[in-house]
Amino acid sequence: MIRFLQTILVAHALLVLFQASVAGEFLSGTDSVVKFHEFAGWTTLAVGLVQTLVAGLALRGGSLSLGIFIGSILVMLAEALQVGTGYGRFLRVHIPLGVIVFGAVIVQMISVFRRPVKAR
Repeated sequence: MIRFLQTILVAHALLVLFQASVAGEFLSGTDSVVKFHEFAGWTTLAVGLVQTLVAGLALRGGSLSLGIFIGSILVMLAEALQVGTGYGRFLRVHIPLGVIVFGAVIVQMISVFRRPVKAR
């Protein structure tokens, strides 16, 4: 289960990075990328949900700490807030929260990769 969680976290980090690059294009005046940003936002939220579910299963199996599970929940909730603030154009919240989400996903990814994988 940890290997699956590692894969999800890499995908999650890449999606959040993609979000930032598309947002940069949009903020620099390229309006056509806003649909990509919207789609990637929903996709990122869905990956956050899957990450939380897999982290919950790994926690139940005893191969993951409670901190990663709680962090996954908080990141998923932050991403839901990201979707809302994006539609509401609350950029004073949306942009810093995106940076926080990216940092949190990177920290989770590093943490999960540094954990020894238990052989079963």
